[in-house]
Amino acid sequence: MIFTVDVDLSELSRAVGREVSTYAVEPIEPDLRLHSVTGGVYRVHGEDFSIVIKVVRRGIDEDPDALWVSGATPEHRNYWKREWLAYASGMLDTLPGELRAPRTLLTTAPADDECWIWMEDVQGVPGREWELDNYDGAAYDLATTQAAYACGRSVLPGDEWLSRHWLRGWVDNLARSIGSLDDDARWTEDWQAPMAALRSRVSGLWAAREELLAIVESAPQTVVHCDFWPTNLIAADDGTTVALDWSQVGIGSLAQDLDQLTLDPVWMLVLPDAPLDELEAHVVPSYLSGLRTSGVDVDESTARRWYAASAAVHYAPLAAMFAVDPVRESEIVESAEVRFRRPYAEIVATKARVVGHALELGERVAAGR
Repeated sequence: MIFTVDVDLSELSRAVGREVSTYAVEPIEPDLRLHSVTGGVYRVHGEDFSIVIKVVRRGIDEDPDALWVSGATPEHRNYWKREWLAYASGMLDTLPGELRAPRTLLTTAPADDECWIWMEDVQGVPGREWELDNYDGAAYDLATTQAAYACGRSVLPGDEWLSRHWLRGWVDNLARSIGSLDDDARWTEDWQAPMAALRSRVSGLWAAREELLAIVESAPQTVVHCDFWPTNLIAADDGTTVALDWSQVGIGSLAQDLDQLTLDPVWMLVLPDAPLDELEAHVVPSYLSGLRTSGVDVDESTARRWYAASAAVHYAPLAAMFAVDPVRESEIVESAEVRFRRPYAEIVATKARVVGHALELGERVAAGR
């Protein structure tokens, strides 16, 4: 990872809107830049200005079929250039509703395999510092934007670079590891116990994945973010919710993004001890309220069914990734402990709680409840 960039003064002046002669560069959370598509995120500031530059690139991955890799073509779930195109096209500056992206200042392409997004440095409360009440507002704002597309008030974009069937692609990718659930030899460690206890239920839900995906895809289509977790959100000082990292943006279903507000805060240990039912009690009713006030009249049971099916297939199959990897296990454990700053057994137990909840959601849907 590169921790600084050489900024062209003429381009910086264009982005700021006046001539700039001096500036300073600070990397923004370089430890979170884990995906090969992201070349770095930087705050560039000087006298009376502060902007953010995000460098996106066509990365080279050791395993090109892994969950988070750099895709070379628009149809790839992780197409490397998608976010740059979303900003460059003007799409993100004209989102309907209360959700918004940072204002685009400039887009440049210094190389065939590298693009820069110059954007507003949004002021507000970052999602990793939110109280539970902030989740209500984010869910409501998301709904107002998605409802505008779903009810036809705003036209769904048709650009080829937008992701499509993102969740189905995620599930298809997880098929590579799902067989490890049945390999008892890979589930013998004490730290695996909370996740190992869920193996048979995960296998049962996996068998019902097509039914669950069909429920998700039956919902009205809209623009989806697909990475709508707290670290990508800011409660901005102007009263809006600002979403960052639009690298997965595409066409998907109403309620598809909700599990990243209910399950992902615990999965990613932003709120490791938060009760999942309580997160849902904040998020789901607020999302429903936003839909209804913005033109989508949907009954609560139907919307919850969409949400539950999506959450189930998104998170429950991830249990298989905790089977022991005899080649990379020490590397996996060390990396997780460095990132989350807690013992690996505790990390796995927290994630098992999320998998268990996702299973409950999916099992209720499958049972028609």
